[in-house]
Amino acid sequence: MGFDANEASVNDARAYADRERVAARFEVADAATVRTRGPFDVVLLEVLHDLARPVEVQAAARAALADDGAVLVADEAVADVFTAPGDEPERLMYGWSIVPNLPASMVEQRSAAIGTATRAGRVKELAAGAGFGTVDVLPLDGGFFRLYRLRT
Repeated sequence: MGFDANEASVNDARAYADRERVAARFEVADAATVRTRGPFDVVLLEVLHDLARPVEVQAAARAALADDGAVLVADEAVADVFTAPGDEPERLMYGWSIVPNLPASMVEQRSAAIGTATRAGRVKELAAGAGFGTVDVLPLDGGFFRLYRLRT
């Protein structure tokens, strides 16, 4: 089951699933509604940096988990600490952050306004605020993404 507030994205996901013959359901909904849809073994969030309310969405995902479930967060693999001028991926992430990711997340107020260059420490801080006790950075090559496993 997939949720997105953007109808065009949901329609694209449905078309892709149909084309690939994947049994999946997608709904136009605020990500925080996942709270009422569980229990799920895994909830995947690849939107953390786009969210105005990332702690609320992560808390909703936590509430939707089965007892031994986990939230998998995929977010951009930027350096743990910014060092000017930054490598090419870092500069690319900042470019995406200022146009369009950060402005889009700030349309909704009050916004966390975290932006695309979300560092591991910030991901862990947001997860703790949502009630997760364990955040593991998964040791695998995710390309542009760093993968985090969140558990209660």
